[in-house]
This record gives sequence, C-alpha cells and structure tokens, in this order.
Amino acid sequence: MSETVANQLKQLIVQELDVNLKLENIDDNAPLFYEGLGIDSLAIVELITLIEEHFKFEFSDSDLRADNFVNLNSLANLVARKIKPENSLGV
Repeated sequence: MSETVANQLKQLIVQELDVNLKLENIDDNAPLFYEGLGIDSLAIVELITLIEEHFKFEFSDSDLRADNFVNLNSLANLVARKIKPENSLGV
C-alpha cells in the first residue's frame, strides 16, 4: 500500500509544488527538506494541504511530527495508515 501511496506523493510533489524534480529522480529515502528534495517550510504546508485533499483525510496535530516528514517513505507510511480502511482491523 505505501508503495502506491509513495508514487502518488511523488506525482503531487512533481506536478503541484515548485520544485525542480522529475518523477524518476525522486529517491524514497532522500530527506524531504532542503538538501534532499528541496522542499522548504512553505512548500511542506502546501504539500500537507494537497495530501489532505488528494487522499480525503485530515492530519491530526499529533501526525504533524518531524519524524513523519523525514523522507518520502516515512510520509507514505503515515498516509497509508491514515487511509487504511477501518474495517481491515482484523476483527
């Protein structure tokens, strides 16, 4: 699931943010900020909004921790958890 989410996040970053990146050049483990993908604090706010609109959920305050935004993998894992269907809890 998070691989599909990661691909969707890459598309959002390339198509919607003002970053000079190509989809195939985005490393899932590269830092999101500055020296990695070059996303600054304003762009991360925009990305959060884009993610909420695209995946149709809202981040909680506790979701907005730095460790959830280290790289694309950590962000994709968070998003995958947020969109996981409630009926798949194994009950």
